Amino acid sequence: MSLLVVKLPPRERLGARTAASEPSQGLKLPVEWPYVFSADERQPGPLARAPAAQLPKADRVVLVLAETDASWHQVLVPKAPAARMRSALAGVMEELLLDDDDAVHLALGHGVVPGQTGWVAVTNRARLSAAVAALESTGMTVERVVTAVPQPGAQVRGHFSHIESLALGQDAQGMTGSDADTEPGLSLSAPDAAWWLPLSAATGAGLATSLRPPTSEAGRSQHWTTTPSAALAAERFLDAAVPLLTDAEHLMELAQSPANLRQFDLVSHHRGARALRDGGKRFLSAE
Repeated sequence: MSLLVVKLPPRERLGARTAASEPSQGLKLPVEWPYVFSADERQPGPLARAPAAQLPKADRVVLVLAETDASWHQVLVPKAPAARMRSALAGVMEELLLDDDDAVHLALGHGVVPGQTGWVAVTNRARLSAAVAALESTGMTVERVVTAVPQPGAQVRGHFSHIESLALGQDAQGMTGSDADTEPGLSLSAPDAAWWLPLSAATGAGLATSLRPPTSEAGRSQHWTTTPSAALAAERFLDAAVPLLTDAEHLMELAQSPANLRQFDLVSHHRGARALRDGGKRFLSAE
């Protein structure tokens, strides 16, 4: 089956004056979406960009949120029926949220059990809803929504890269920013936290020594990768060689995340039709 992985570039961060006068300015969607297409869900094609209407057709579509546009929080997940879980979560997380409850989208992490401590993802509700609607207006179905900073887990996972700068509302010739003039950052997912930081901030916080891969057998539960453009900075930060991963390969890796933020009011209404279609394909291929 074919797979299309689409990246939602980071939203514009606005100053207080701009945010007050144009509250929707930071919610704009890109004119061209970064994406990678795979004909077999294993081998990625090159990283490319296209307007939503010109994205390749695929059997499965996964949307990846930018590193700075989603956060993970560990809370005591309330015991509540599915129909009331969203409001129950909002009550538990009220003091953790920087925005009003109706401005954020909440999603339970993979493997969360009500009544136990678990991870919850938080992102901007309006922009995510608009992104899903924009993609699905072309006839595709966004099957899953995942984060560029993975859900915390038992393994320490770190990826060094430049966050793509995309001038929203402009055509390809109007784009500004490049890897050459942006600082590389580190996306880190560990057992007790998940975050993205510019390398200068991570270095200033004294994280380089604590994150450096240990040489003992017990230290093999770490997984580090870097894009080619951030390789030199990554090796300096960790004082060790770091395996290379292209942006396209990284997007494919993120698409395999078990966590899916398409929950509550963002649950797809096309699941039944998709399940029927996929079942038909498997039946035909078995003949």
